[in-house]
Amino acid sequence: MLEIRNLHARIAEDGTEIIRGLNLTVKAGEVAAIMGPNGSGKSTLSYILSGRSDYEVTEGDILYNGESILELDPSERAAKGIFLAFQYPVEIPGVATMQFLKVALNEQRKFRGEDELTTPDFIRRVKEAAAKLQINRIC
Repeated sequence: MLEIRNLHARIAEDGTEIIRGLNLTVKAGEVAAIMGPNGSGKSTLSYILSGRSDYEVTEGDILYNGESILELDPSERAAKGIFLAFQYPVEIPGVATMQFLKVALNEQRKFRGEDELTTPDFIRRVKEAAAKLQINRIC
């Protein structure tokens, strides 16, 4: 599903190299956590995956479902499911987390030519996913 091959990246503005030869494979159905101390490149990797222009990939490749995403703009990556979400969405006044997630999912569905989910259908799917993950409380 996600494969990062020998990724090297730097800050576009000043050329500071931040990632040097990162390799990572996350297969379909696997869950991966990127952990490390402050300054180790976790956020940088997230920004690069989502296509933020402040960072430049100087070597390597990022494959998502077998396709290189390096030439895709951020909106194309988001439509494929690669995007950054707010860690604390309650910081956006008036935007409920579930509404944010429903809009994000429906944008992906539109990109794939699928019908948008109604609110009841979306909530049902969230509850089904939560049950599979053994999560008791979703909102």
